Amino acid sequence: MTGETPDLPDLDPILKTGASKRNIDAAHKALARIHELGWQPLAPYPGSDTHWKVRCLLGCQKGDAWEGDMFYSHMRRARRHKGCLTGELREQAIAALSRARK
Repeated sequence: MTGETPDLPDLDPILKTGASKRNIDAAHKALARIHELGWQPLAPYPGSDTHWKVRCLLGCQKGDAWEGDMFYSHMRRARRHKGCLTGELREQAIAALSRARK
């Protein structure tokens, strides 16, 4: 992901046009949540109910990380992709990823 600064997150061009405080705050919140859940954004934040290109970093795909489109609104409820780790394995993978990021 490119174009992100601490003050202005990487926003979809549509959101950048007249970027409001609400859009910027929502993007910061979304980026914090996506990292907390073990996802990696592959595109600028598009808004909560728009498909967002992401990659799963939990190691659940044999050899390749899952990439696809998700709604951020689904990530708020910690939904995962088909074939993702479940339960305790998912929690352990998220904790390990969080430790590795520090």
